[in-house]
Order: sequence, then C-alpha cells, then structure tokens
Amino acid sequence: MFTTIIINVDELWLKGKNRKSYSDALRKHVRDILSSYLDTKWTIRNDQQRFVCDCEAGFNDDVIKRLCDIPGLHSVLKVRKCEKDLNKAVDLVIADLKLRTDISTFKVQSKRVDKSFPTQSRELNLHFGGAILKNTHLKVDVHNPDITVEVKILNEHIYLSWEKHYGIGGLPVNTSGHVVTLISGGFDSPVASYLMSRRGCKQTFAFFYAYPYVGEEVKDKIVKMCQILSKFQNGAKLYVIPFGNVQNFISNECYEEYRTLFFRKYMMDVASKLADKIKAEAILMGDSLAQVSSQTLHNMAALDKSCDKLVLRPLLGNNKLDIIALSKKIGTHDTSIIPHDDACSLFAPKHPITKPKMEYFNKFINKFPCTELIDECIENAEVFSFNNRLMIKDSNFTKN
Repeated sequence: MFTTIIINVDELWLKGKNRKSYSDALRKHVRDILSSYLDTKWTIRNDQQRFVCDCEAGFNDDVIKRLCDIPGLHSVLKVRKCEKDLNKAVDLVIADLKLRTDISTFKVQSKRVDKSFPTQSRELNLHFGGAILKNTHLKVDVHNPDITVEVKILNEHIYLSWEKHYGIGGLPVNTSGHVVTLISGGFDSPVASYLMSRRGCKQTFAFFYAYPYVGEEVKDKIVKMCQILSKFQNGAKLYVIPFGNVQNFISNECYEEYRTLFFRKYMMDVASKLADKIKAEAILMGDSLAQVSSQTLHNMAALDKSCDKLVLRPLLGNNKLDIIALSKKIGTHDTSIIPHDDACSLFAPKHPITKPKMEYFNKFINKFPCTELIDECIENAEVFSFNNRLMIKDSNFTKN
C-alpha cells in the first residue's frame, strides 16, 4: 500500500491574488475527508502548489476514490517518495516495475519543479527510460503505453508514480457562494447540482414533498439521492418541504392550464424564503430549455421576473441524452430510474400554458401571495444532514 499521495489541484492557476483562499478551501475539504476515513496519523503539506499527504498505515482505494469526488481536485497520484538521489530513485522504480507482469510498454514523464536540481526534465526522461529498458522486460511506447512513469522533483524529495486517479476538477466547494438546490427524483436536478458543485457552489437541497398526494417512498428516494450528491459537497443538508396544501390551494384557485407554472412559482418563493434563512444567494434548478412545457423561455422569464433571487439553470443547453449520460457517470442514474409518485403529474393540466399572459400571472400572484402557506412550508420542513461518510446524522426529522 502507498503511504504517500500527491494531490494536484485544478484551475487554481487561473486565480491571481485570490489563489490562497481557493487553495485553503480545497485543503480544508481534503483534511475533512482524510479525518473521516483515516484512523491513524497522517499529514498534509503544500509543496509547489500541490498537496503531499503521508499516512503511516497507507491510503487504501476507498480513500483515493473519495478524494477524487472533491471539486477542485485534478488528480491523485500514488507515489514512492525518495531522497534527492537519482540512483536510489531509479532502483526504487526498477524494483516495483519488475513485479508488474501485467504490462509490456511504458513511457517516462518527468517534471523538475525544483529548478535548483541539476538534472533537467529531458535528461531525467532519458536516465529513467534507459534504466527501465536495461533492467526490465518493458518496451518504450510514447503514444499508447501500458504505464506512464511520472518523476517529479519537488523541494524536498523525488516522487515516483505510475498510478494516477483523475478527480472531477473545477473549483473548491464554498468558493462560489451558497445556493438552494431544488431537487427532484428525476435525472435533471441531480446533474445540475453536480455541475454547480464543480463550480464551487455550496448547496442546501430542497425537496417539495406533496404528501398526502404521494407516498413515503418518494422521500426515501430523495434522501438516497442527496446522499449521493453530498459526496460532491463538504457536508450538506436536505429540507423536505411539505407542499401538498400549497398545490391543493393553487389547483382550486387558478386556471387549470396555469397550475404547473404556479406550482413552480410558489416553490421558488419557498426556496427564496429558505435562502434568506440559511444565507444563500441563489436558487439552482434543473431546467433544460423547452424540454417540457413548463420550461419554455416565456415561462422561465415569467418566473424569474417574480423571483427575488438569482436563478441558476446550468442544464439549459443540454439535451436529455446528454443529461442521462452524465447521470450515469456521477452515479445518480440508478436512483433516478426508481419509480415514484409525482404530484405534479397528478395535478398536471391537459394543456399546460407555454406562453403565459402576464396580466393574469401578475394579477394572480398579487392576489394570492400565500405568505402564511409559505411560512408553514419552512416551519414544518424536515431536515436531514449528511456528513463526509455520506451518512445521515439527523434522521429524527430535526426542525430548524
């Protein structure tokens, strides 16, 4: 097992004087994950814009896999650490590669980050490559090698690696603000959540629970979905908001074709109220332009004009197959396909409005601000918390 790993960061080179704050946020997230998963002594230090982590007991695959879900992390290298002696470093590489019977080709990729080291990168490639050719059965293939031997010369040591695990990239969580994510059991909103996690958004999830028109199983499904999505956060909360009374009220008061539009309008009002309560700056939705009748440009424009928060819709330009493909990649697909009751479908009009008349829309929302109903939604919400081991901490429906 490897006792040292190097963590490469993503996009931070784009940051100038703010780079330290981004680096600190990523380092905190890495520290929190390692604290959650490792029971033995470990250390982390910054070496030339990389994090070098040591653990006496070694880093197992579960820890590596979990680290790779951290936004802002480019890759994790399992490394052998060696003092700055080329002969000793070569011996270390040869000893490990002689044990590898599953590969036949290699290439060497060196980087002399410490410019005071006398041997330049090209010479390092030749030095290590020649020794591997001479002492193992491996052949050189610079285009499609079975293994790439990476040699990094940092300040204190030479690091040798032939096993790299790629992360999800982007920016560290909590560096781009806090948003309320409207989550559902379909494909779209979980993928939207993932994309904005990669852009550094801290997220609080809000699910609109239409009890008694839907059963408990849909809530269980949403909790499971948020457990999956919370691996891209550093701790997260889910508010399960009772919305059945609001839907019933709207259905009785508005024209049938406007039901879905007004459902979404008052969901956004509740989300905005929740955002004020938890100090979030924006609302995140999984809309894809014209995918369904409620997501036309006219409907979204009407909703956004009546919302006092910035509304983020990262999927607007994606088609359904793109979204489904990404859901498989991030691990939400199999949960999304679990059947569940959908109250919106239950109340859905035969011919939903796609181009609302703003005079009627504004008249309705001015006549029915639904302030008390919205307050009740927040006050009666059930709150679930997720930690870095992806376990629910507050399963007792804690009220906030």
